[in-house]
Amino acid sequence: MHKITTILAAALALALPAAAADGHGGHGGGHDGHDMSHMEDLSRFGQAGDPAKAVRTVTVKASEIAFDVAALELKTGETVTFVLENDGTQDHEFGIGDAAFFAAHTKMMADMPGMDHAMPNIAAAKPGETARLTWTFSKTGDFEVACSMPGHYELGMKGTISVR
Repeated sequence: MHKITTILAAALALALPAAAADGHGGHGGGHDGHDMSHMEDLSRFGQAGDPAKAVRTVTVKASEIAFDVAALELKTGETVTFVLENDGTQDHEFGIGDAAFFAAHTKMMADMPGMDHAMPNIAAAKPGETARLTWTFSKTGDFEVACSMPGHYELGMKGTISVR
């Protein structure tokens, strides 16, 4: 019995690092073979913010297939709470990223519809629901906001955020 326990422990010790490296036990390789490298380092366009430190709230209404806010200008260091109101008949997301992030994320969403995911830079809402996202814009640059639900980004459900 001791020999079986030792063999199982050794097998588990070898399997856990491999699972972490392929993205199933950690954040390494990706989800089901998808390259997550463009999504893991979200700091290139800011970081999750503390709602208590938000200097403003921006309400974004989502419908088919558009946001009612297409462009925002913010200051470096500003923390903003976005309130996503889904007035549409489909699920929608409001995500903050850059072109590389949305290229990878929209592909992943198309390849794995219904995927359950939680990312600090994305708020998702079903029809009639409201979701919140607080983000601190610690980097200067031009960034995107978009819905990554299959087909929505490609149909133009996106906008820009300029941080100066």
